[in-house]
Amino acid sequence: MNKQTQNTTQETQPTTGAEKADGPVPQPVAAVGSDIERLQAENQRLKTSIRLDAAHRQITGELRSAGARSPELLFTTLKADLQFAADGDVENAAALIDRLKRNFPEQFGFERPATSIDAGAGLAVSPQLSKEALAKMKPAEIAALDWADVKRVLAQ
Repeated sequence: MNKQTQNTTQETQPTTGAEKADGPVPQPVAAVGSDIERLQAENQRLKTSIRLDAAHRQITGELRSAGARSPELLFTTLKADLQFAADGDVENAAALIDRLKRNFPEQFGFERPATSIDAGAGLAVSPQLSKEALAKMKPAEIAALDWADVKRVLAQ
């Protein structure tokens, strides 16, 4: 066998433990190329994921500021329409939010009741005590009253 034939046979034959101990075993060129392509694809997926996460934070923050009731849901509806600048920032955020406001106005605005809803009304009815009312009461009636109310009235 000549040297060229030996090199070819070494590249295609499986390696033994003795060959591994001598140094790194060269991989076939096709395997190295596929590793590079796989790593480049993974790198691109990670960059896209990072860019989308940053856009998610930005858009949902702006939607909350605009009074959106469901910013996560609204972000999902416009995720496919995002346009990114070279630096990774969202270019069309304002236009997308304006479009959402026009198309889904019921999703925006802060809900405020028309009138006060006095949630504690009717729970504790405190009698309106006055010094005059206390003067007309018998000692047994005064004893049945809430002492905090009596002290408050007498302190006035």
